[in-house]
Amino acid sequence: MPKFFSLNRLIPYRTFWAIALSVLICDILTKFWVVQHIPYGTYFLEDPERPPLVIFSRFWLVHVGNKGAAWGLGSQYDVQPLLVFLALAVLALIWRWRHSLLRELAGGQFAFGLFVGGTMGNVCDRLFGDHVIDFIDIHLPYYRFPAFNIADACICLGVGLYLWMSYRDDRLRREAMASHAGDDLSKN
Repeated sequence: MPKFFSLNRLIPYRTFWAIALSVLICDILTKFWVVQHIPYGTYFLEDPERPPLVIFSRFWLVHVGNKGAAWGLGSQYDVQPLLVFLALAVLALIWRWRHSLLRELAGGQFAFGLFVGGTMGNVCDRLFGDHVIDFIDIHLPYYRFPAFNIADACICLGVGLYLWMSYRDDRLRREAMASHAGDDLSKN
C-alpha cells in the first residue's frame, strides 16, 4: 500500500473521524427527511399550502434553500463553485496542519470533527444540488433567526469550541510561564 495512505496514520485521529462522519451522516439523513416530508418553500405560518412544522412556539421545521454563504450572503450571484472551492481549501489546510490543530488541544479532535463534518455536509449539498437545505427555524424574542441545518450548527459549535479551548489553553500557558518567572498575576 502506498505510504501516503496508511491506516496507521489515521488511527491517532479516530475521535476526529468518528465525530466528522457522525455529523456528516446525521446532516445527510436529516436533510433527506426534510426533502421527503416538508415541501420546498415552507417558511411562513400564513401559507396554508406549505405551513411549517411547529415543534414549539419558538422552534419550527421549515424547508428553504440557500444558494449563498452564511445567512444567504451572495445568493443573488452564482457563488456555488467559489464556496465549494473555499470549503475544500479550508479542509485541505486543516488536514495539512492537523498535528498542531488536532492534537495540541485536548478536545481539538472533537471541535474539528464537528467543523469538518458540517463543512462536508454543506459541500455535499452544493455538489449534488443547487442549494444548501436549511430547515431549523428558531424564533428568539423579537427576532427570527435565519434558518439553518445540522451542518451549520456543527460548524459554529466546532469553531466556538476550538476558540474557547485555544483561549483557555493560552491563558493557562501564560499563567504557568508567569509563575515560573516569579511574576505576581494578582496585580493584573
